[in-house]
Amino acid sequence: MVWILRATTILLMVGLVTSFVPFTAVAADDPAITAVPRQLIDETADKIVAILAQKELPAEQRISEIETIAYEIFDFTTMSKLVLARNWRKMEKPKRAEFVKEFRQHLSRTYGTRLDRFDQEEVDVYGAQVEVRNDVSVKTKIVGGQFDQAEISYRLRNRKDEWKIIDVVIEGVSLVSNYRSQFAEVLNGGSIDDLLAKLKDKNFVVDDGVEAAK
Repeated sequence: MVWILRATTILLMVGLVTSFVPFTAVAADDPAITAVPRQLIDETADKIVAILAQKELPAEQRISEIETIAYEIFDFTTMSKLVLARNWRKMEKPKRAEFVKEFRQHLSRTYGTRLDRFDQEEVDVYGAQVEVRNDVSVKTKIVGGQFDQAEISYRLRNRKDEWKIIDVVIEGVSLVSNYRSQFAEVLNGGSIDDLLAKLKDKNFVVDDGVEAAK
């Protein structure tokens, strides 16, 4: 998901609900485990690059196609649990669902609107390794364009026989960890409603910017 690179440089999906678990590797590349998630990232990267290359399409259409891919490949519920940490347990189910909805929109919409800033050439999926909890980190490198040779690692988790992205690490910076710190600052001085209000405001600004660019 190459559009995350710009967002990370500006803003930069860490712990489980009850405690922090370091995202450290516990094994080298095990093809029996890593083959499927690696193929998923490889195929997704090809789709994204193909969309970016279609400059003749309206920006809103490209953004919509990127959002569709993001909704399919990201586990926004798990990412929401990770970024909120202990605060997730304090929320009622309706409030959790509201947060996931707003966080999902914030991530996918914000990154989608930055598509036209990339002169992407290709994405090299060059490695994978097994992590704790049998997660898999798939390592990629940008080839060409403004961010040539930038390293991006996607952490995936298998749930119900489906591999989904739960974090993105760009040049050593974790998206989940970064958002966790940002949200903690808001929650330390306010409530989950305050955080939701900020997300909604940001989502409105992004959507308004997209409409203005059409």
